Parts: sequence; C-alpha cells; structure tokens
Amino acid sequence: MNTKKRNLFIFAGLLWLFAGIMVMNVGIPFLINDDKMFIFGFLGAIAIFLIFYIMIFSKYVHKHKNRILNDKREQMKIWEFFDKSSYILMFFMMTFGTALRFSGFLPNFFFEFFYSGLGFALSLSGVSFLILAFKYYNF
Repeated sequence: MNTKKRNLFIFAGLLWLFAGIMVMNVGIPFLINDDKMFIFGFLGAIAIFLIFYIMIFSKYVHKHKNRILNDKREQMKIWEFFDKSSYILMFFMMTFGTALRFSGFLPNFFFEFFYSGLGFALSLSGVSFLILAFKYYNF
C-alpha cells in the first residue's frame, strides 16, 4: 500500500506518541505515589528525558525526515516511515523494557524516573513527527 510522504510522518508520530503514553502510564503512577523520593524521581525523569530526547530520539526524527523527504518516489510504502534499524531498535526497546519490568531485578523507583522520562521523550518525538506532517503538508 502506497501513501503520500506526509502520511508517513503522521503514522510515525502517532506510533511514537502512543508508545510514549504507554511508557508514561507505567512510570507516572510510581512517581505520583512516591512521597519520600518524589523530587529525586522527578529530577531523574527530567534527566532521562533530556538524555533520550536530545541524544537519541530527536536525531531519529531528523534522520527519518531527511530520508523520507529525499526519497525520489512520489509515494512510499506505508511501513517505510521507519527504516530497518529503527524497527530493530523499537523491537529491542520494547522487549528489553518489558523483560526488565517484570524481572523484579529493579526497584519501583527505577521505573518511576526512567519510564516517566523515557515516555515523555518518546511522546515529544511523536509530536515532532506530527509537526513535520503539517509543515510538509503538500508532500
């Protein structure tokens, strides 16, 4: 199934936004219910957000934007909003994150700050893709 390039940004944005919300749904309840360590969890979430958004996810958004816009085809396959390496990264992040969460190796405090920050970084990346969809409306 082929689609306009603009729609690839929409699909990527919705996927990343959904993933981010799902991850935040794990972390934020831990953060909200931690009376003793809330400030440390909150500051940790900000640090994780900055690390993941600035150093990883914003670069992925830029990489995919350039790849999609520079593609010579008028329309692309619907699944081409990511390249192979991004699908592999997504698979390993989901698998590792789920396994780690249910392993019992880490205390809830870890999920409090890590999942809250990671989820927000994923969500902002999703919003970034959606902004690209509106910016490149004619593509």
